[in-house]
Amino acid sequence: MSIELKSIEYRKVKFQIAGISCLVMHQWSEKARRELREKHAGKKTKTREKRDVDAEAQAATYKTQDGDPGIPAIAFKSSLITAAHKDLGIEKTLVRKAIFTGCADPQQVLPIGYSDMEIREDLVRVGAGQPDLRYRPYFHDWTCDISLEFEPSLIRLEDLVKLVDRAGLTVGIGEWRPEKGGEYGRFRINHEIPIDVETSQN
Repeated sequence: MSIELKSIEYRKVKFQIAGISCLVMHQWSEKARRELREKHAGKKTKTREKRDVDAEAQAATYKTQDGDPGIPAIAFKSSLITAAHKDLGIEKTLVRKAIFTGCADPQQVLPIGYSDMEIREDLVRVGAGQPDLRYRPYFHDWTCDISLEFEPSLIRLEDLVKLVDRAGLTVGIGEWRPEKGGEYGRFRINHEIPIDVETSQN
């Protein structure tokens, strides 16, 4: 007996999300990665160098291959996965296999627009609760154009739109987001810009 498989129909949707609170970034810098590798290799910790605030903030910023600030595409999908729940009728496993981010950038970073960026000095606790200072970029009035590919037989467009808004309001993205006990990085779909939907088949 032969089995005939139906072609998978994907729909592509494009929309813009707009921040409703500041976006805070804190990417691990190459210097921090190097120091961690040296520590694991048993090398002695070097005396602290004089800190360059602007350089630290730039190193903490996610950037596209062109050098523009942005958010990792996978971080956006992770926000959707976290917002999903079986009690809402959308399970996390469904989001993992039915929704995919489309990002043309080789670094897989989605560029953002913003009205202003400021460098903030934040007190953090590291190691055994030792205080330290971190210099991070705070982006105001930020926006990001999102492209998603989804399978309509598993999730409806209307539910996908609701999931994006739920993720933006309750999970967020970046540092100190609601998921981590903060209130930064919250967003919602900008409905002033039409949602663009197209259909393709594989």
